[in-house]
Amino acid sequence: MLDGQRVLVTGATGQVARPLTEKLAENNEVWAAARFSDPQAKDELEAVGVKTAYFSMGEEDLSGLPDVDYVIHCGANVDPKTPEIGLSQNAEGSGFLMQRYKDAKAFLHMSSSSVYRVPSSSSEPITEENELGGYAGYSPHYAMSKLASESVVRFQARALGLPTIITRLDVAYGSRGHGGVPMIVFEFMKNGMAYTRAEDGDSFCSPIHEDDIAEQVQNLILKADVPAPIVNLGGDQVVSVEEIIGYVEGLTGLQMKVETGKDASWGMKVLDNTLRKALGGPCKVDWKDGVRAAIAKRYPDAIRD
Repeated sequence: MLDGQRVLVTGATGQVARPLTEKLAENNEVWAAARFSDPQAKDELEAVGVKTAYFSMGEEDLSGLPDVDYVIHCGANVDPKTPEIGLSQNAEGSGFLMQRYKDAKAFLHMSSSSVYRVPSSSSEPITEENELGGYAGYSPHYAMSKLASESVVRFQARALGLPTIITRLDVAYGSRGHGGVPMIVFEFMKNGMAYTRAEDGDSFCSPIHEDDIAEQVQNLILKADVPAPIVNLGGDQVVSVEEIIGYVEGLTGLQMKVETGKDASWGMKVLDNTLRKALGGPCKVDWKDGVRAAIAKRYPDAIRD
């Protein structure tokens, strides 16, 4: 675990990076780098001892950012409206950031499991060697830009001699941001929205709680190297969305409207975490415990006694 270090986290107001940033601040000097379009998020981070710096993906001149020991790059445009925006902000932006921090001890780049070109909803685990070239239905240019970003990051690690690690994140969930799939499931129920189950069966994933992400990221950045290793970052339990729905129904007494269609509402993937366990150790949060805690924090009156 990082202790007594200067750490910069990009995208620090987001669902994944914010709890990580706050956890790091307990034992390190932490800088949150973001656009801070939400001034309240900036104030809340500063209230827990996090320093803040303006950062916009794709900018070439990053001389105004502070010198640090470690960089954890979670910032990304998750819905670029054109290929050009995706490439300039997510891919080239990552390259400029690494160039600014060429003298750092290590750099972690948060990528996405959407880069894998495999059938969604299968319970078969995907290794880091699986075919690439994925597509995210919720954002047509996102997966492409994340794969391009990985290429830029791999190149810069070698060109700069900067120890780097690339993590491909699966279904993240918790109390922050939109909360991930379990919290979206709750919102669907609460608002009477329907979930579409695929004709072929359940939709499987390997959800990982925000607390496990915070710990795993700290462990994994210490394994950064040149060339940059690529590591899946998902939870240790394989769970279907339908199982999550049933569990949330039991917790809250709400019911999900379920329809059947060719494709599920969310096409998920299950990641093989053998390498991640070897480098970062096991996850610690059971998915049911994590979902219950997140719902209780976000919606204090939702859980039945």
